[in-house]
Amino acid sequence: MIKKRAGELQVVRGGRPTEWERIISDFEASAQASGLSFRTVEHYSDVLRRVLLGYCTRNAIEPQALTKRDLERLSAELFEAGRSRQSVKTYMSAINRFLKWCAEEEGLASVRGPEPKVERRILDVLTREEISLIEEAAVTDRDKLIVRVLADTGIRVGELRGLRTADLMADGRERYLRIVGRNQGGGAKGDSSRLVPITPGLYMRLDRYARRGRPECNTDRLFVTLERRPSGDYEPLAERSIQGMVEMLGRKAGLRKKVHPHLFRHSLATNLLRKHVNPVQVRDILGHTSLAMIDRVYSHLVASDAHQALMEALRADE
Repeated sequence: MIKKRAGELQVVRGGRPTEWERIISDFEASAQASGLSFRTVEHYSDVLRRVLLGYCTRNAIEPQALTKRDLERLSAELFEAGRSRQSVKTYMSAINRFLKWCAEEEGLASVRGPEPKVERRILDVLTREEISLIEEAAVTDRDKLIVRVLADTGIRVGELRGLRTADLMADGRERYLRIVGRNQGGGAKGDSSRLVPITPGLYMRLDRYARRGRPECNTDRLFVTLERRPSGDYEPLAERSIQGMVEMLGRKAGLRKKVHPHLFRHSLATNLLRKHVNPVQVRDILGHTSLAMIDRVYSHLVASDAHQALMEALRADE
């Protein structure tokens, strides 16, 4: 059964169904080969081994015998264990992607589990004034630059962590940050690369920091720890350190909304769309592979703008 303890889902595992583990391992290898990020593959692996495999083990269900009814029972158990609708949707979405692959690659019967509907949340965005307050709350040049890079580029925290000094790019009068998907190493999505435009002012600040403000160390990562680690050297920042620093600066700036690195990404995308930047360009800047994510995540953020435009048009006709 699935137990809830201290707010966490505990799956009681039985023996190892060899066929399930073989198929899951093959799926993980296929997902990695397709270019999915290490973190995404890790998420799939966790859900499949901890939730699906645990359920099938307890109920002695072999891969070829799994039915829609089994998946409905699994979904019900997750709710009974206290998981939120969003969590259950996330679990079932991962399981359904795996089962689709099983039907295509393993010849298993096509079966799909229920994915509960989740109401879209209107996400907070940061104003330019709030971003300035957060940057001003930072004490060190490093932390100020981290805030400004997140705000002006919308890159993921894993991509920021993976930035190297050589990723500052100049092409004539244009300035860019090169974002390289390095899977396990850089924390970006997949293995693709893109150039994200930055202002000359931000480029100058980053270049000056890379040459004179950053401590000398063995790594070429742009942002490193402020103090030497037990290894005796400065080390690349951990993602959790960046997240904690950003959250702390949000509180220090006196903002009531919860500030986290991804909020800068949402805010930039919303601002660009409000300024009528082509969604294709927004997609490219953010590093999405399709417009589906733009439609799904950001279309509702500018509802107030659509309302204002319609009201102005109607007033013009009066």
